[in-house]
Amino acid sequence: MSTLTTHTRRETLDLSIFTKLGSTHEEPSPDSPNSLFDEDIPSAVGPPVSTTAAPFIPGLVLSPTHLIPEALANEVVHFCLESYFQREGVNQIMLFGTSASATGFPPLLTTLLATMASLLAPTLSEETHQLLFPHSPSLTRQAILNLYHPGEGITPHVDLLRRFGDGIVGASFGSGSVMRFAAAAEGTGYTDTVEDDSVQPVHLYLPERSMLVLTGEARYRWTHGIERRTADLVDGVRRERGTRLSITFRWMLPNADVVGDA
Repeated sequence: MSTLTTHTRRETLDLSIFTKLGSTHEEPSPDSPNSLFDEDIPSAVGPPVSTTAAPFIPGLVLSPTHLIPEALANEVVHFCLESYFQREGVNQIMLFGTSASATGFPPLLTTLLATMASLLAPTLSEETHQLLFPHSPSLTRQAILNLYHPGEGITPHVDLLRRFGDGIVGASFGSGSVMRFAAAAEGTGYTDTVEDDSVQPVHLYLPERSMLVLTGEARYRWTHGIERRTADLVDGVRRERGTRLSITFRWMLPNADVVGDA
């Protein structure tokens, strides 16, 4: 199988939804905003101009200078591809840690989470850092792994309000990509987000090995998505997309981690 490493862009798999079975894995629901790869995505004719400077959206934090170490990033990518994306058709995996610890996550993802906590400490307020990386978690943490090929994207959405709590932190591996943020209209439902056309969308470039934080208004009142393109225009420079792995950590609300009809 082809591998994906940082600073290297290689196509690897044809994508559809699959997840390994087990108590710490969940198969995404086709109508859930966890798995929106097949939905239509609003896209401009040609790449819209994006920037590496984080816009002023309360609760959005992106620090392009605080990057996950390359050696760790390469190790994470290799592990994830070998462990979860070997089967044809895999594009998304969900893992769950217990509320008491990160038990349920592979040790390498626990290391990644600890590294992210350390790297983000100088950037985040104490309150936000404690929200994302508490010493004694009271909620179950979910890790969602998404694999994107050039030209693929994800529908603009707000993460499910009845399932996930405040505080989302994610990282990009293998390739950068532009993420589109748009204000959600007042009264928006949690499954069918409507954007506020009176507010100009923002296009933000997420560099490889960068970390993105969404809390408060950025988490609840702005949609985020990735338009289907093979390249992005970033600060006037065209950047070709490579195969990208994203790993996002979210908090499950009480009883939201129950899988199945029971």
